[in-house]
Amino acid sequence: MARRCDRSANIVDGGFRRDLAARRRLQLDLPEFLVCALEARVAEANYGAVSDELCTLDDYIESELVNLITLRDVAELEGQLPGFAQAVQDWINEMRV
Repeated sequence: MARRCDRSANIVDGGFRRDLAARRRLQLDLPEFLVCALEARVAEANYGAVSDELCTLDDYIESELVNLITLRDVAELEGQLPGFAQAVQDWINEMRV
């Protein structure tokens, strides 16, 4: 069964302009089996990689989460948060480097 979370920690009121290019550290409470599975995927991604190409758990989770955002989401969120599409494009360009 899913655990309930404190909604006050989930979303910041949009009454002010947010820096969509900024990064924010989040703390997650995950079951151990999920952490093990994520660590296994990171190990797979890092197999044979040179030291400057190694993936961290944070990198892996970020890449998986961004895959959940569709083009439709980008269009809808751009209407609600002007600059969202540009922030996504900037993130994509940063990943190419």
